[in-house]
Amino acid sequence: MNKILNLLILTFVISSCNAQDNLKEYYYPITNKKEVNIYKYQDKNDSSRVEYWKVTTDPKKNEILTESFTTDFSLYNVFKEKITEKGAELIDYKDYQKNDSGKLIEIQAKILNKDVYIWNGENKYQYSVQYKNKYGNEQFIKDRQKKGFEKIDVNGTEYSTVKFLDEYVIKLLDSNEIYEFYQLTFYSKGKGMVEYRRYHPNGAIIELELMEILTQAEFEKLSGKKSQ
Repeated sequence: MNKILNLLILTFVISSCNAQDNLKEYYYPITNKKEVNIYKYQDKNDSSRVEYWKVTTDPKKNEILTESFTTDFSLYNVFKEKITEKGAELIDYKDYQKNDSGKLIEIQAKILNKDVYIWNGENKYQYSVQYKNKYGNEQFIKDRQKKGFEKIDVNGTEYSTVKFLDEYVIKLLDSNEIYEFYQLTFYSKGKGMVEYRRYHPNGAIIELELMEILTQAEFEKLSGKKSQ
């Protein structure tokens, strides 16, 4: 009986480890050297809306740094994660806004909750931050829950993906106003995020899909800007 029980326990542990490894493989890959890849995303419903996510993976620090740029290559967000045995944890969050004179202002956020992506995340988890921008004090909350696996077509290529339901809440703390929306987010093995479908309460839908992955040199040539 003890041998059977031990075998069942071992089988359960191995299955759990495999589930963790399988889910981790869908996140942004970290190789044995520092790498920079720029993910170009475009809205399926509005080709003029393009975003560039500069993803720097550092195996020595076990960190992922994502710098997000708008269509005109303006930096609007910096997002740094620590990779742990459990998953990806938020360790730094900055927004960028232009003031009245057009100067880019850095807005450093305070991290309240830090779970971005859990390797074995069957239950809902959350990251949240608080900051003060030109509109006042705000709190940004993102809840995430795995919703299974799905094959999707992204820009003519079929991907096998893990799908998440992401629920967002933005609280305007000075006026007690709340804005909520949700999105479906898809990650593919060895790539990271390949598509999200964002649904706003006014009926607007943004379907951002991966168009290509650029090198740093290609991004600099395209944007006309040298990396700092």
